[in-house]
Amino acid sequence: MKIFSDYAHDKMMSLFDEHSNEVGSELKKTNPIQYKDYKSTDCITYSLNVIAYAFEKRGNTEAASQVWKLGKRGTELARYLVNSHGWVGIYVNPDSKHPIDVDPEHTYTSHLATKTCKYYQIPLSYKVHNYTITPNAHKSFQKLNRDAGVSKLDSIAISSLDNVTFGFGVSRGGMHTWVFSRGRVYEVHWDKVGSELYEASSLRTFPWLSGVIVVPSDQVSKIEASAKLTCTLA
Repeated sequence: MKIFSDYAHDKMMSLFDEHSNEVGSELKKTNPIQYKDYKSTDCITYSLNVIAYAFEKRGNTEAASQVWKLGKRGTELARYLVNSHGWVGIYVNPDSKHPIDVDPEHTYTSHLATKTCKYYQIPLSYKVHNYTITPNAHKSFQKLNRDAGVSKLDSIAISSLDNVTFGFGVSRGGMHTWVFSRGRVYEVHWDKVGSELYEASSLRTFPWLSGVIVVPSDQVSKIEASAKLTCTLA
């Protein structure tokens, strides 16, 4: 029998490869007549379809139903997966000291991840960061934490995520959600249709920068041990 992550990956790629009958939820809202025969989708719907499908294939219809009930907030879904199903939270941040968009939230959530092992109350077990360093000559480096020095590159922990088959991602406290596989982020744009509706990009250059990836227990052994957080969960 396939493991959870295999089923999730299959569904994730199936939707990514074939979505001719889908349209972004915001685009359908503004053009209801034009897209009346299309199914509405968006970033969280993509994730819910994938995760609920995998639970159903594993015979856990109750969990699949709960996934849809919690679908309004990505943070609540992530907490549920960690607390009720043994998933593991991984904090990700390309440069904890010098975010390329100069938003101090990334530095603040990095600090909280280390000190509290939480990201918006989502329990964390690992921290993978400093994998895309902002050069000290970059204008963003000069605007925020310029006296902190250049972050030390960690290419090992991020490389271990290239082996992870499936994960569910949350950015900016739930403003955006996505699914993850083998170093790449898969997302849906709610204002697009056709070839622009779904997009895949490298986590290393993902523009939302920091966030959390929660992965099923069947993927934990693939994460670099040096990324393990040591704070006490409360």
